Amino acid sequence: MKRLSLTASISIFLSVAAYCTMAGTIAFKEKDGSTTTLSNAEIVAIRDGTIIIEKDKKRRSFPLSSIASYSPTDTSSAASDKSLPGEFSDYKITIMDVKAPDKDKMSGTSTKNSSVAGDKTATVEIEYSLTRLNPEIKKIKAPYVYIYLLLPPASDSGEREVVRYCFPDAAKPKGKGYDEAAIKEKVNGFDRKIIDESEREKDLKTELKNMGDEKVKFELKSIKNRKLIAYHIEVWGTDSIVATKDWQDFDSKVSKNWWEKY
Repeated sequence: MKRLSLTASISIFLSVAAYCTMAGTIAFKEKDGSTTTLSNAEIVAIRDGTIIIEKDKKRRSFPLSSIASYSPTDTSSAASDKSLPGEFSDYKITIMDVKAPDKDKMSGTSTKNSSVAGDKTATVEIEYSLTRLNPEIKKIKAPYVYIYLLLPPASDSGEREVVRYCFPDAAKPKGKGYDEAAIKEKVNGFDRKIIDESEREKDLKTELKNMGDEKVKFELKSIKNRKLIAYHIEVWGTDSIVATKDWQDFDSKVSKNWWEKY
């Protein structure tokens, strides 16, 4: 019996699998010869040389030729760290400025280094620049920004409190404490936003290559009138931390890596 080529076999198999609703495991071919494996992924449709895949309630399309293999078995242990298929440029982040309340309370009189004004909700604003390290690769994974605030006790009998804010909302990890594994799960998530430099002429709001500083603003809601003791900022790039910044009140003592201890 004449054997089908591997490409033809995969195409036929995927065409059949497209009608299945069960999640399976898909391996993608990368340009460097490696593979990226997605577990718990569902094939939604195949048409015109394109495959549409759904994972984590997010749908993305890929060239059918990028598929190395497919298994109807959900082998979650097969998932790689690089869980979003495709070619992405790494980048560096430079934190240019942080506007945050320091010696003032979270609401009240504003100062030069505070975004607090009157009775308005206090805010923290982070300004940073982004530079792609590989100009030839147009796509990047959107930066994930985390800020941890150290506050005095909410009551006389309480302990210092650490509050975390994330940007975008999709960056929020499971749990309340600092958990690097949970953060990496979000950083490597299939639903992470992709920014395509080639599209910036179509939509100037998506420009992100050496085009000026980006700003992220956090509204410090649900925080009572307590001064800020310290903050720690982490910005995650493609798959690791690419920038950090720390500040603490001169009159206060804080432990090393205090944000990891809550």
